[in-house]
Amino acid sequence: MNNPINQSNDRDRELQTRRKTDLAQIPAGKRFKVVKINALGEVRRRLLDIGFVKNQAGCVIREALLKDPIEVDIKGTKVSLRRSEARLICVEEAD
Repeated sequence: MNNPINQSNDRDRELQTRRKTDLAQIPAGKRFKVVKINALGEVRRRLLDIGFVKNQAGCVIREALLKDPIEVDIKGTKVSLRRSEARLICVEEAD
């Protein structure tokens, strides 16, 4: 007998404990959700224009041979980012 209130509380705890990290730490094949952009100036504007806005879902497609750059699918567009740029994007892993 599952109590709906307990299920709701469990879900809230799960959401609070999701791991927040920068995009550079997300492995290939994993999905993410954008939490915040920690860049300034032109870099921030470019990332926002590409589609890295709060709560936007995306997926890391692959990494280059030496791990830099990474290819990301965001809003149906494939984008290559340097690791230094990806470190400026705070994300949480999605299911």
